[in-house]
Amino acid sequence: MSKNKLRHMRTFGALSLASQVEAALSFVTTAALVRLAGAADAGQVLFAQAVAVVWFLLWDPRLEDAQQRFVPSEKMHGPGRGTQLYYRLVRLDFVAGVLATVVGVGAAMATAGLGWISTELLWLMVPAVLGAGVATPAGSASAGFALADQLSRMGRTRLVLAPLNCAVTLAALASFGPVAYLAATVVTGLISTIVLTVGACQRVREACGPPAAEPVPMPPGLVPFLVKTSATGSVSVASESGVSLLAGVFGGPALVTYLKVAASMSRFFASLISPVAAQLYPRLAEAGALAHRRAVWRDALRSSALTGGIGALAVAVTIPVSALLLRLVYGAEYTALSTAAVVLLAAAALRGSVIWGKVLPPALGFPGVRLVFLLSEGACQLSLVVFVTQQWARAQDMALGFAWSSFCLTMVSTGCWFLVLRILVTMMPEAPTARSSSGAPREKSASAT
Repeated sequence: MSKNKLRHMRTFGALSLASQVEAALSFVTTAALVRLAGAADAGQVLFAQAVAVVWFLLWDPRLEDAQQRFVPSEKMHGPGRGTQLYYRLVRLDFVAGVLATVVGVGAAMATAGLGWISTELLWLMVPAVLGAGVATPAGSASAGFALADQLSRMGRTRLVLAPLNCAVTLAALASFGPVAYLAATVVTGLISTIVLTVGACQRVREACGPPAAEPVPMPPGLVPFLVKTSATGSVSVASESGVSLLAGVFGGPALVTYLKVAASMSRFFASLISPVAAQLYPRLAEAGALAHRRAVWRDALRSSALTGGIGALAVAVTIPVSALLLRLVYGAEYTALSTAAVVLLAAAALRGSVIWGKVLPPALGFPGVRLVFLLSEGACQLSLVVFVTQQWARAQDMALGFAWSSFCLTMVSTGCWFLVLRILVTMMPEAPTARSSSGAPREKSASAT
């Protein structure tokens, strides 16, 4: 096995293990919250967190895609230019997070002062906003490790932080209740952000050199690219958090909890395959730059075969044990959600079979494609939440109806992504050709393959 393949396997292993540990511990903390606080109070906490996430969708610039695309080119234009651009974008990320946090806390307090929300909900909203605020630079930190080709180091760091954060959060929940649970997420989130951001800045400095002394202007094309990728990231998160938000508004806190419980297995699966997208991005970007259509096709279809097979296996294994798992983790009253949990897992497996859809459009220089796609899919998904709350009276029935509706929507979107793949590859310019020793033309190969 080549050194390059060994390095890719180590990176995938570190990222995958970190993601799995984080997902498992998130699973544990959510289960503890549901068991200790009950469905209604837990739903209030999850609703507050969803509101905070939606608030930051309007403020978080989500710079990681722009950093990964423009910092390498700036590095080629002069020593230290890439580092200076990265540092500049990191500072912008921090400023945006601080501003959004201050305004968000003020808005929550003003809303309570006007009597639009209760004092109890305000005590949940404030730490929820603070917790979301301290996490805003996380994307820039991940981009820094990726730029320095140190994703495995980031995975190991996250692997150390995750159990410590979980222990602090569980201790706060068990000792002082839901408000302390949210306050603990603020402290642990801040520590994680500082550790990862400082580490990322150090790795970028080592890879790109000390920042340039003279001011470096923003690269041409960065702002339009940033607008599209930021909007895409916001829409992606909005589709997930918006479900909890609308579920709380139209179906009540219990529905928020039921949807969270039913989606726990699908979230765990998504964390398992998420490192595939992180590793595909640079490969697809290089293949796109070299106009190597065959490499793009191969990487996309191979990843579909890998993640699709893992998804099918996960669904097959989960079907007979889903009720038992829910009873062991959340309690006997949640076993009625076993069918909804399996259906949502199947939807996640379908979505995972086109995991390259997360990175293919921006890697090939078409970030607007994914934005349009996610806007359409997100609008449909949020409409489904409202629809099921109007069709059924019980929260359990609403959750099951939403699961089946989401599965049907995912079937359509998966087929559309393969169509998008074909269109984008067709739009790529032809790769330059070279003559083989026999005189026949052959396609130039990409170094990423």
